[in-house]
Amino acid sequence: MLWPRLRRGLTPYLFLAPFFLTFIAFWLGPIIASLIYSFTDWRGFASPRFIGFANYTKLFADPRFWVALKNTLFYGVVYVTILNLSALALALCLDSLWLRFKNAVKVGFFLPVTISLVVAAVIFEMIFAKGVGLLNIVQKGLGLGEIDWLGDPRFSIWAIIILRVWRALGYYAVIYFAGLQGIPGDVKEAARLDGCSPWQVTRHVTLPLLKPVILFGVIMSTIWALELFDEPWVLTKGGPADSTLTIVIYLYQAGFQYVELGYAAAVSYVLTLMIVAIAIVQKLLSGREVA
Repeated sequence: MLWPRLRRGLTPYLFLAPFFLTFIAFWLGPIIASLIYSFTDWRGFASPRFIGFANYTKLFADPRFWVALKNTLFYGVVYVTILNLSALALALCLDSLWLRFKNAVKVGFFLPVTISLVVAAVIFEMIFAKGVGLLNIVQKGLGLGEIDWLGDPRFSIWAIIILRVWRALGYYAVIYFAGLQGIPGDVKEAARLDGCSPWQVTRHVTLPLLKPVILFGVIMSTIWALELFDEPWVLTKGGPADSTLTIVIYLYQAGFQYVELGYAAAVSYVLTLMIVAIAIVQKLLSGREVA
């Protein structure tokens, strides 16, 4: 009697066991292991040596870390602002009644999302190329002169921002468009009957109801901004003069070029804490829960 009841009780856990074993082996285990390694001097081949907070002390004393942090935060603020405002404006246009060819517009803007990150970076490397690049040809045609987008530290980070906004715009526009489709039409119609102009309907009805979706878009784009790696690594390798050096490139160089795995683990935890702190601040500032 006892064994059949015990077997029935254990059956659900046996079906769930593969998930939990995989989670422990490939998610929870590495997270805990990297936290432990962040307190060690580990070069990959020799045994880790416990050194306390020395990696974190070294990290905050390294000028390149502060350069990477400044670049990452500047990129994140500009990228998140431009991306979300552009995506929201595009979604509002798509949601309007007067815009024709909506599906063609959506496909056109969403197409860059399907392109590989590396392929997109290579394409933009040709567009930004000095002298023969498409962008410089257009600039010279308009009499704006030539800019070395990837070789001048003043413009290199802007080249990365342009590329990333181009790739992500369609994705976030679709998210905002889906949010707009979920707003009841009778609410906006009631505002129009009360004499509100189209801008007043958008300002006082549409945007407040869309606030949870906007918060979701801002938090997700912020997280992805802080994890920036592929595009600057392919286009500039973090240069020129560390002008596109980001936290993740700094982490990659520490871990895989200088084989300071314990130090790289410390960098990863600082980055994680930054992401969590910024996400919490954004959520508190929003004043509402994400739907």
